[in-house]
Amino acid sequence: MPDPHVHQPAFLKRATRAGGRRARPHLRHAGLERLLRFGLFIRGVIYFLSGMFALEWALGRERQPMTTAGVIDQIGRQRLGTSLLVVVAAGLTAYAAWGIIRAVADPVGHGHSPRGIVLRVGYVMSTIGYIGLLVLTIRLLQGGPALHVQPWDWSAEVLTRPFGGVMVAAIGLAGLFGSGLAQIVTGLRHSFLKDLQLERMGRRERRWAVALGSVALVARGIVYSIAGGMLIAAALHGPSPYGTGLEGALGQLAHRPFGRAMVALLGLGLTTFGIYSALTSRWMRMRRIVSAVAELATDPVHALTPHPGPPA
Repeated sequence: MPDPHVHQPAFLKRATRAGGRRARPHLRHAGLERLLRFGLFIRGVIYFLSGMFALEWALGRERQPMTTAGVIDQIGRQRLGTSLLVVVAAGLTAYAAWGIIRAVADPVGHGHSPRGIVLRVGYVMSTIGYIGLLVLTIRLLQGGPALHVQPWDWSAEVLTRPFGGVMVAAIGLAGLFGSGLAQIVTGLRHSFLKDLQLERMGRRERRWAVALGSVALVARGIVYSIAGGMLIAAALHGPSPYGTGLEGALGQLAHRPFGRAMVALLGLGLTTFGIYSALTSRWMRMRRIVSAVAELATDPVHALTPHPGPPA
């Protein structure tokens, strides 16, 4: 250990201080990256369980498809349920932050093209949904009602406002239906691969990433498109009795001819998306995203100015 009484050259003191300043942001970035990856993993768990419950309903083991709110309720009912709900709340917080970062800072470079805007609006809608699940999780942690948990149908309230029908139709068209179609195209064209660290994967792992990602994004895109179509219908004919979002889409399909078969296929797709999402907590490129967060905190004007660059 150096003697504090021994004189150190000025340049050595400056280098030591600069090294400390660089190390602290590096540690903060590493912690943020782990938090965002954890959010992806929790999203995967919720989608996986939603898909499994949909499959159970299709096989006649449940009275109706389980909602995402119901999935969180079931998690809270397990042994160590309170601890599990705390973990879920942390993951939902991280993923909601992920959605805001993607929509506002645009770290992956979707830009201001029509497709980019549709995708970023979809991120906003997704974030709102996860914030709703976070509120539900906190309510359950506080000892709130856990039986017959129902999602809030916000569209019914918006429709009572001036120009509410126009707002709901616009959200359904751009935020959900358009986003769903964009996800389907992304899955079919394999353009999601640019967001994955393929160079760190083996050949077999890359094949799994392509297959899982394609099926997962197409399946979720179909759910989003159905949910968007339901919002457009609600704007024209009144709120759906099945609610909005994932639960609304499954409820709508469940009451159609061959409903169980369609819900089973969608359940398989959602289960696949859950597996894919959990694996992206390992596969996803994060350097540009973490850098975007740091820049947004220190220089928001520059962070919000479009400046596309190569993937990290």
